[in-house]
Amino acid sequence: MISVAILLAALMAVFWVCAPPLLTSRPGPAARAARRATAGRLEVARMVEQLATVISSGAGVRQAWAAVAHSMPEGELAEMARAAAAGADPRRAASGSLARSETIGSLGAALSVCERTGAPTAGMLQSLADALRDLHDAAQARRSAFTGPRSTAKILLVLPLAGLGLGVLLGGDPLRLLVSSPSGHLLGVLGIALTGLGWWWMQRLIHRADPPETGRVDPSVVLELIAGALDSGLPLARSVGSVALALPSGPDEETLGRLAGALDAGLPAVLATAELPSEFTALGQSAVLAESAGADLARVLRSAARDARRGRARDAEVRAAQLAVRLVLPTGVALLPAFVVLGIIPTVISLLGGTFALTASGAAL
Repeated sequence: MISVAILLAALMAVFWVCAPPLLTSRPGPAARAARRATAGRLEVARMVEQLATVISSGAGVRQAWAAVAHSMPEGELAEMARAAAAGADPRRAASGSLARSETIGSLGAALSVCERTGAPTAGMLQSLADALRDLHDAAQARRSAFTGPRSTAKILLVLPLAGLGLGVLLGGDPLRLLVSSPSGHLLGVLGIALTGLGWWWMQRLIHRADPPETGRVDPSVVLELIAGALDSGLPLARSVGSVALALPSGPDEETLGRLAGALDAGLPAVLATAELPSEFTALGQSAVLAESAGADLARVLRSAARDARRGRARDAEVRAAQLAVRLVLPTGVALLPAFVVLGIIPTVISLLGGTFALTASGAAL
C-alpha cells in the first residue's frame, strides 16, 4: 500500500507541475471554440465603449444594442447584446460565464443608474469602459506578479519525491526499503504526511496573498457610478441610494443603502460615513468635503477610483514578494524534512545495509 501511495503521489505531482504548459500549448478545436465564446474584462470594455459611441451619436439604448450586436462576432456577448436590444436586462440576458461576471454586473448597474437618475448614458458607459480597462490591466499585472511564487510552490512540492530519485542515483534502493520493512512504512507515512502538510500550508498562504475574485461589482466602479449619478444633478444621498438599488444584493448594497438613509435623514457626514469599509474611504472623505465646502464630488470620486485601480498592480507586487518569503517557512518545516524522510534516510539505510551484507559475506569466506 505504501508503494502504491508513493507512486500515485509521484505521478500526480509530475502531472500537476507539467500539465499546465502541455494543456495550453496546443488547444484543440473545442478549447478554441470555448475561448471564442467567452469574454473577459477587455472584451466587455470594448463592447461598452462601442455602445457609448453609438448612444452619443443620438441613438436610443435598444437601437445601440442592436447595432453593437450586428458588429460583434458570434458568442456570449453577441447573444447578450441581441437580448438587450429586445429589452432584456443585460444581467439577466447573460449566459454561461458572463452570468457570473462582475463586468456584466457593472454594466447592468450602470444602465440601471442612468434610468433611475437621468444621468448621461454615453458618459456613464465611457467611464465604465475606461474603468474595466484599468481593472483588466491590474488583473494582468497581478497574474504576472504571482506567477513566480505559484511556480515555486509547485516545484517545491515535488522536492520530497525527488529524494527518491536522488537515492536511486546514489546507488541505493529507498523505495524497496519504504515498502518492505516496518520502519520503512513509518518513514513513508511520515513523509507523505509532511508533504501533505506542506501542500496545505502553501495553498493557504497563496489563497491569503492572492484570493479569488468574488464576482462583486468592483468598489472603484461603484464610485464611478455614484459620480455619474451626481452628474445628473442629484444630491449625494439620492445618488448613493440610486446606486445601492442598482447593485445586486450583497454587503455593498446594504452598506450604501444605510449610508443613503443616514444622509437623507440629516445625519452629519462624519457620523454617517464612520462605519464605511476601507474600500469606500474615499466616499466618506468626499461626503465630508462636500458638506463642509461644497466641492465637486464627482471629480473627487472619479480621481479616487482611478487611484484605487492604479494601485492594484503595486499592491499585487508587494503581496507576491511577501508570499515568496513566506513560502520558505513551509519549505523548511515540512517539505525539507519530507525530502530527508523519503529520500535521504532510506537511501542511507539501504546503502549501509548493503555494506554490512558485503562485510558479513567477506568475513564468512
